[in-house]
Amino acid sequence: MVALLYGKSSYSDGMFFKLFDNKSRNILAELWSLLEFMMPDLFQTGDVDLKKLLSAEDKELITRIKSILGPFILRRLKSDVMQQLTPKIQQVKCVPMAKQQDQAYKEAIEEYRAASRARMSKLSDVTSNSVEAFLPRRQISNYFFQFRKIANHPLLVRRIYSDQDVVRFARKLYPKGAFGFECTLERVINELKSYNDFSIHQLLLSYLGAEEEGILGDEHAFASAKCEVLAELLPMLQRGGHRVLIFSQWTSMLDILEWTLDVIGVTYKRLDGSTQVTERQNIVDTFNNDKSIFACLLSTRAGGQGLNLTGADTVIVHDMDFNPQIDRQAEDRCHRIGQTKPVTVYRLVTKDTVDENVFEIAKRKLILDAAVLESGVELDSQCNVPEKTMGEILSALLLG
Repeated sequence: MVALLYGKSSYSDGMFFKLFDNKSRNILAELWSLLEFMMPDLFQTGDVDLKKLLSAEDKELITRIKSILGPFILRRLKSDVMQQLTPKIQQVKCVPMAKQQDQAYKEAIEEYRAASRARMSKLSDVTSNSVEAFLPRRQISNYFFQFRKIANHPLLVRRIYSDQDVVRFARKLYPKGAFGFECTLERVINELKSYNDFSIHQLLLSYLGAEEEGILGDEHAFASAKCEVLAELLPMLQRGGHRVLIFSQWTSMLDILEWTLDVIGVTYKRLDGSTQVTERQNIVDTFNNDKSIFACLLSTRAGGQGLNLTGADTVIVHDMDFNPQIDRQAEDRCHRIGQTKPVTVYRLVTKDTVDENVFEIAKRKLILDAAVLESGVELDSQCNVPEKTMGEILSALLLG
């Protein structure tokens, strides 16, 4: 295997394996081990440590990997087998945070920064500038997730309703059995404290009515930059005769998007993981055949595979997945055989938030994927910067 990879040449100024994190190198090492098991005569490594080998810096190693893996990987691209497909146009809309959103994001940074420094001060032996040295992995994931939620919409966290508001609402909701009549008032209060602003708003609306004090006004639907963009973009697309698929990873965000579309005044259908399997095809057929329905809201996982939604010609990826192939699958719900119009894909990215980090990670993975597996594709200079982990991103935010 060493001879296959390196031959008799020597290389320097490497680039390719700088781009792999430890997990990626481990996976690639396991792939070579599997090939060695299946074809030991060809891929025998002897005493060579694969993981160390794959950490080596080698500018031309990627070319050799392609040539070696080529005969063992069958990978057909849509562009190779579906020449009749219409063009697909990619657009990225980087939008600055709305005022309330910016304030919520800064408040979250200050809150988590204070908590992180307090924890670090209790551990006298910690001198690292990385949160990974003193925060549990689950806490890092939680902080990052909270930042992602605010980058999508500030109503996805509890900021408008205080603890006093929660107690007051709980006393009104408790007699109405909002959480079941077996619950105690204390349990209702504790449960309600874990809810975000939009979930509390929905409960008040459902059980106490639109006249209840504390109900949010329609202007709160546009408290995020992405929803402000949708308010401009969707009417323009509708006037142009386009129809739209809107994808989000979270059903809670789809709930807010429903509210947003109601306020904008466009018709839509919705499909997510809670949609009955027997009902899904009915929604798909109705959307494709009824041109009066302008949009379809879908969760990225549940609606991103196996559906034919060629009635739309525009895709809006509201929030991206770390795995760009998940979003690609979602795009292809309407970019497939049967589509007669060019397809435009909009990706919404909130500036100066972790949204930008997720976008860069996804873009980098796509470039690497193409460079390793597609012939004639070279590494882009944009991939020269190593991928950051959640911990590194949070360290820059909270300890910088």
